[in-house]
Amino acid sequence: MTLKTFTPLVAATLLLGPLNAPAAAESSDSAHQVARTSDQQLVRPPPGFTEACQRYAWLCENRPSVADNTTSADILELAREINRSVNLAVTKIPDPENYGRADHWTLPGWRGGDCEDFVLAKYKRLLDAGVDGRDLSIAVVQTSRQENHAVLVLHHESGDLVLDSLNSRILPWNETSYRYLAMQTREDQSAWDVVADQPKDSVMLAQR
Repeated sequence: MTLKTFTPLVAATLLLGPLNAPAAAESSDSAHQVARTSDQQLVRPPPGFTEACQRYAWLCENRPSVADNTTSADILELAREINRSVNLAVTKIPDPENYGRADHWTLPGWRGGDCEDFVLAKYKRLLDAGVDGRDLSIAVVQTSRQENHAVLVLHHESGDLVLDSLNSRILPWNETSYRYLAMQTREDQSAWDVVADQPKDSVMLAQR
């Protein structure tokens, strides 16, 4: 993801166009869940996401779970395996080199893919395994190097956990050192909303 495609959310609502009035952060949010605004503040999704939804209906269709007997422990272990296997199988390659354009969200090809492509691969594999689509959200974050990045967030009963192309382990969202900017909503997976300021401490740790 390039800085031109999704700027830090200091100015993101101006760049992408706020769809609702700004709202104050919810101070009572549990520290193990990604903080949202108290009233949902929708922003236009990244253009690459919108294009990907046109190609991949499963990305935005709010598909419910089909795995009736899957436990939360099963889902966590499945997510760990998928995060590791995709990270090992896919070669990192930037979009300009791979596709000749600045930002192209797609499933990884034979040459590999960038961070959004890793996210889509993990998203689809989890859906195909029966995970409820409402428990998965793509998030745009900013790294400690001030670089934009995309990760997949699993909304698990133990908290919001991050599947990341830069880490073979799944971590609680606030153990990643990222600044969370905007995220795909759970209620409508074609929509995105602003992420509020987050607490610094975690009330629980995901099993490694």
